[in-house]
Amino acid sequence: MKQKSTIGIRRSLSNLAFMLRYAVKYTPGYVAAVCLFEAFAAAEVFMEFTYTTKYLLEVLEMGGTWRQAVSYMLFITFLVVLKIIAAGFLEQSLVPRAAEKLRKRLRMDLYQKAVELDLGRYDNPEYYNEFVWSINEASGRMDKILADLRRFVNSATAVVVNGVFFLTLDRVGLLFVVGSLLVTLVLHSHLGKLNFSRDLELKPLERKRDYFNRIFYLNDYAKEIRLNPVGDMLKESFAESNGAVFPVLKKYGKRQTAVAAAGTFFSNNLLLDVAYIGYLLYQTIFRNAFTFGSMIGLYQASSSLQNSMNRIAQLAPAFLQHSFYVEKIRTFLSFESQMADGSLPLKTEDFSSLTLKHVSFGYEGHPETLHDVSLKIQKGEKIAIVGYNGAGKTTLIKLLLRLYDVTGGSIQVNDTDIRRIKKSDYCRLFSSVFQDYKIFGATVADNVKMEPASQEDAPAVKEALEESGFHECLSSLEQGVWTELTKEFDDHGVNLSGGESQKVAIARTFYRPTPVIILDEPSSALDPISEYRLNQAMLRSAKDRTVIFISHRLSSTVLADRIYMLENGRIIEEGSHGELMARGGKYAEMFRLQSSQYQLDL
Repeated sequence: MKQKSTIGIRRSLSNLAFMLRYAVKYTPGYVAAVCLFEAFAAAEVFMEFTYTTKYLLEVLEMGGTWRQAVSYMLFITFLVVLKIIAAGFLEQSLVPRAAEKLRKRLRMDLYQKAVELDLGRYDNPEYYNEFVWSINEASGRMDKILADLRRFVNSATAVVVNGVFFLTLDRVGLLFVVGSLLVTLVLHSHLGKLNFSRDLELKPLERKRDYFNRIFYLNDYAKEIRLNPVGDMLKESFAESNGAVFPVLKKYGKRQTAVAAAGTFFSNNLLLDVAYIGYLLYQTIFRNAFTFGSMIGLYQASSSLQNSMNRIAQLAPAFLQHSFYVEKIRTFLSFESQMADGSLPLKTEDFSSLTLKHVSFGYEGHPETLHDVSLKIQKGEKIAIVGYNGAGKTTLIKLLLRLYDVTGGSIQVNDTDIRRIKKSDYCRLFSSVFQDYKIFGATVADNVKMEPASQEDAPAVKEALEESGFHECLSSLEQGVWTELTKEFDDHGVNLSGGESQKVAIARTFYRPTPVIILDEPSSALDPISEYRLNQAMLRSAKDRTVIFISHRLSSTVLADRIYMLENGRIIEEGSHGELMARGGKYAEMFRLQSSQYQLDL
């Protein structure tokens, strides 16, 4: 997946065409309008300056009338006014709206791709770098490509009109301009490669520097930084990562300066300002080949033509640089899920059992986390999966939810391998809450429903919140379920405590009437007694549903129909609480150790 240091011309053109197709597909009028305007603007500039100079001087030189001059200037004034009106409409109305629409469309496609891809992709640093790069670069890169497209159309039109002017009056003079272009093209192409190489080296350094920058302003880290001396360490790390940027800038800066200076001297000063002016003076004064109007017009045209060609020469490596970035965006958008979707339909009401048969699993590049795990969960059962941290509990749940596919054995629903079932149908079996749940900057109702909620949803949202134990906090909120959570977008928003946030997250499982509820230590922020009471209430509310809950605290396992204890990725014990306590094994030892730290009225 590594980015190649060079991309062929064909692929570069393909990458640019890819982005332009995007723009034309979603904003066709925008692309056409700005290209037509730039072509008109370039032609108007030629008429207003270069051709006007030639025309008016020749009117004087050849005894023309003032009516000819006035008529011509009225025509030029009309072109100028037309350009000003068109520019105002484009820049103040069309461009902002179309550009925003295009940025939204591109980001939405990237977000959709991110949602569709396997969770395992996030475990791959190279993929994650591609993902972050694509999200950060996409809309900005599209803006830059379209801006450079406008410059290209403008410059190309200027080349055409000034080129026709040269072909009409002085074909030999084109050699001076073309020579200047070739020098500029070669040197700026080299400059573009240097810029990309520099950016490639700076990206990981800037990403590390930005990480430390985020830590100092994100609320997530505010308490830790203020209560611990970690701030000095982070500032030192930031200084080190920032310091690493300067050698890269120095390394490329000298070469970039030398290349840019050489291009300016040879293409502008030597070929045009010295050689071509001398040629024009000789042809006009000694050979009478040009009028003075034509001579001055040709010099102005040579400058305009050279500048336009120079801009095109600069745009060529710029487009090449765009292509490198677009390649990453295209690579990300081309990723396909490694988890094949099944074809068999599944209705939630048909659920009867979940079975793991000799399941093994290891994250990419790491040893196996689970080894030969077998268990069966019947509809309506309340199952506890317990064990110390690192035993493989959360990994097991991720496999059940098909966030990953097993690397050995199989998981079956109703005796059918889940890989043969449509993923969308299979996912509808579950509602789940993980210990690292997230509260979003939206209303309480939105956070429970996990999509935009309406007034019709309010009764069901309130019922779910009551079942999760959030009713007391809800009654204290002035806006009720329409209260904004977090202050991210609303200064009047509410920041909930850890326990209150967990209850909102747990309410999500009650809102969705799925046959299976999975709880991966979602009540870890509560004390053991509160956790026990919450789990009691939850199990009562979910009496007809299958519940699988994970915990390394055993205050609630007595409520389960069956308990599985994991250790080092294997099931070492299974049974009811009473059976496991009577057996006197690892579960009993763990339970007695924890119960000695708190007393529960069981």
